[in-house]
Amino acid sequence: MDKNEKLVINKAENVLKVLSSSTRMNILLLLEQKPMTVNELVEQLKISQPAVSKQLRLLREYQIVSFNKQGKESLYGLEDLHILNVINSTMEHAKHVLAKEDCNLAAK
Repeated sequence: MDKNEKLVINKAENVLKVLSSSTRMNILLLLEQKPMTVNELVEQLKISQPAVSKQLRLLREYQIVSFNKQGKESLYGLEDLHILNVINSTMEHAKHVLAKEDCNLAAK
């Protein structure tokens, strides 16, 4: 494995760690529907504004979301749609695992 490949693997690991939060995944799934302000996200997620802002800051750091100023507010959206493939594939895998677990429990 060369140095560049190690760097890519390390960055991928960090992105997966960022996605390991249900709050951040919910933010991304909401932003998949449409760009939203922090206040809109707060209303949808039912968590505090500082908590949402903290999560958005981390998602911006990893270039997963971006924002545009709209007057006094910032409108957040997905910066890289590749991340949706990761989320959707992971959720499909989780459904697959849950279905197998349900089958195993039913067989007992």
